[in-house]
Amino acid sequence: MTKTKKSLLIASLAAALGMGLANVASADVRHDAPHHVTVNVGWHGDRYWDGHRYWERREWERNHHHVAPPPPHRYY
Repeated sequence: MTKTKKSLLIASLAAALGMGLANVASADVRHDAPHHVTVNVGWHGDRYWDGHRYWERREWERNHHHVAPPPPHRYY
């Protein structure tokens, strides 16, 4: 092997070792699990949550005309 190839090999091994040690060192850091928030299906103010997305009141009324009308709007 030539001197250049040996130097390149040693530098690559040193970089790989450094990245591996950095990864192991960061594994000791404790990350708290995210808090999952649940949203109940139904009206939330002037929006309706159907489990997948929020509907604006007029949009919901336009697309759900075959369903019983929503409850009257009440401000809390």
